[in-house]
Amino acid sequence: MTPQLCARLTRTDLVMTTRARVTLVSSQLRRAAIALALLGASACHGSSPHAAGAGPSPRGSKRTVIVLGFDGFARRYLDADSAPALHALARSGVTARGMIPSFPTITFPNFYALATGLYPDHSGIVNNRFFDPAHDSAFEYKKPVAHEAYWWGGEPIWVTATKQGAPAATMFWVGSDAPVGGVRPELWHSYDHAVQFSARVDTLLAWLDLPASQRPRLLMGYFEEPDMQGHRHGPDSPETHQAVLRVDSALAQLVSGLQARKLYESVDIVIVADHGMAQISPEQVVYLDDVVDSASVDVVTMAPNLSIRARDGDNDALLGKLRKLPHVTVWKKADVPARLHYGTSARITPIVAVTDPGWMIAWRHGKPLDLLGEHGYDNANPDMHALFLAHGPDFKAGTTIDDFPNIDVYDLLARLLGVTPAPNDGTLAPFAAVLR
Repeated sequence: MTPQLCARLTRTDLVMTTRARVTLVSSQLRRAAIALALLGASACHGSSPHAAGAGPSPRGSKRTVIVLGFDGFARRYLDADSAPALHALARSGVTARGMIPSFPTITFPNFYALATGLYPDHSGIVNNRFFDPAHDSAFEYKKPVAHEAYWWGGEPIWVTATKQGAPAATMFWVGSDAPVGGVRPELWHSYDHAVQFSARVDTLLAWLDLPASQRPRLLMGYFEEPDMQGHRHGPDSPETHQAVLRVDSALAQLVSGLQARKLYESVDIVIVADHGMAQISPEQVVYLDDVVDSASVDVVTMAPNLSIRARDGDNDALLGKLRKLPHVTVWKKADVPARLHYGTSARITPIVAVTDPGWMIAWRHGKPLDLLGEHGYDNANPDMHALFLAHGPDFKAGTTIDDFPNIDVYDLLARLLGVTPAPNDGTLAPFAAVLR
């Protein structure tokens, strides 16, 4: 499939063959097309990556693997909220006590870490916004510039799969609408908030209805909740609980569709989140202009992880000023603790800071804080830990694993698909006791 064809996708162009034909192959697919049409037209430290081959891959495997990504689904939501589909999956599959996000604990770096097995320092996606001096260009996650290939390092799992003969399809997954290494998934859609969760699941199921020669073996779908409600109303609010139920309903719809196709017991399902969520308050804010003049600095990201440089180049003096702020930990990039695996990329600003849990940084002359939930804090904070569940024939039922870094998910997906992983920072070790 050519990038030009993908760029022309409309709501009825939901399923494409590997040779760029558009085919509607089932009543399920037609329902997905109609549902989408009604919504309108879219869209360091630390060691270097290890060599390929983190563990033995079942080379003859033809397993289908479905990955669902729930933005901002804190691990503790699974214990606090009634989410019947998630709980049922957990009882008959694998649950992690927590999945540790990469630093900074925000969306783009972490969904891409899950896909590549690379810390943000190594993948190049060091934040949701950053500046690349090599290209004299700014990355902005909501703008078309983010679709350029040069931002995206490493080899995401859809590229690994495609290169080794396992077709891939992605629905809104971070990075999958860029030609990473010149490769896109066979089927892909750029993010479009207007597409209802039910229509997204319809599309995933419709892809499974394709003829065997065109059917993807790796399917990945992204859902922006419960992150949005967690930000607006706080992690413990009724609105966030309802958002948890929304993604739980999406999972239930997927499971029902798989059961109707007699596929539920033969596919592997992996559910992940990028980070958790912490409660914040307008009373817990420190002000940057108490110690620096806004005209003297360039601020790339603000709170709770601050990326900043001195315009006159005197970052040592800036460091001294920032260290006067209460509830803020500040480092020169070379001094970021090794456990955070962050600080070697040229895309990281000379000064990096993070607030204490629940605190924010702002300008006194800026927009008043109007959120009640936030992430981006130190990944040692349990509130930042994310959801991980897995179910399928390759997993032992009713098992639990300890907290593990999210970079390990890439090797797991490669093992399930029976492909050899590219060099990455992760390991298969956390899953050794629960894999069949």
